[in-house]
Amino acid sequence: MAGEKGTDFLKFLGTGGARFVVSQQLRASGGIWLSFQGTQLLIDPGPGALVKCLSSQPKLDPFKLDGIVLTHRHLDHVADVNILI
Repeated sequence: MAGEKGTDFLKFLGTGGARFVVSQQLRASGGIWLSFQGTQLLIDPGPGALVKCLSSQPKLDPFKLDGIVLTHRHLDHVADVNILI
């Protein structure tokens, strides 16, 4: 499974931003999963972050997160934070 100890990676769950792109969901805006030296972080879990984690190949397990990082409080960066907590 992705995120196991010894596997360092950065996975973009979505790259959409700005009001028009997010409101139209032209691209997913789900955030970034960082796995580094056994630590699992989710950065800016925007709309659909949970769905993107669970449908990722390989699967990303939100129960294995060590933390969530929010860079700022715009909806496209924090929409899924409550469900992930």
